[in-house]
Order: sequence, then structure tokens, then C-alpha cells
Amino acid sequence: MNPVTEINESIDVIATFKNKDGKVVVMPSVMRWRGRNVKLTILGLYHPMRRGARLYYVFDMSDGANDYSLEFDTVELTWRLISLIDGSSL
Repeated sequence: MNPVTEINESIDVIATFKNKDGKVVVMPSVMRWRGRNVKLTILGLYHPMRRGARLYYVFDMSDGANDYSLEFDTVELTWRLISLIDGSSL
């Protein structure tokens, strides 16, 4: 059984921006999904990704119980919840 659930839904995100060694680093801290706020506390990996000319950033985050894959569109300045891994299913 695959523990990954594909979501692909638009979400709202509160993110913090920090200046680290001369570079601006963004960190999603809270996402609003399906009417509830999820506090994101652990950053796994993040990486840029291109689809055609459009640049996205993918963040693998956790709230301590579940893992989420979030995608930030740098053109539209929008966030999507791509998938989640329910920690209780592992």
C-alpha cells in the first residue's frame, strides 16, 4: 500500500524570509488547508524545479506527525499542496 496521497490543491501559506549568508531563504511555517491551519515545524528537503519556462520551488515539510510536499509557483506567487504522507499509516 502506497502511503503517499496525491492532493494537488491550492493552499494558503504563511512563510518566513531570512537573510542567510547574503541569500534570502524562505521557510513555510503555516499552511491553511481545507479550513484548518497546519503548523509546519520541520523542513526536509527543498529544491527548484522547472516546467517549461516556469520555475517552482518544492518544499518537503512536516508537522511532526504527517509529511507534506508543497509547491511554490514563482510566476503566479501561489502555493499548492501536492501530496501528503499520513504518519499514522506508516
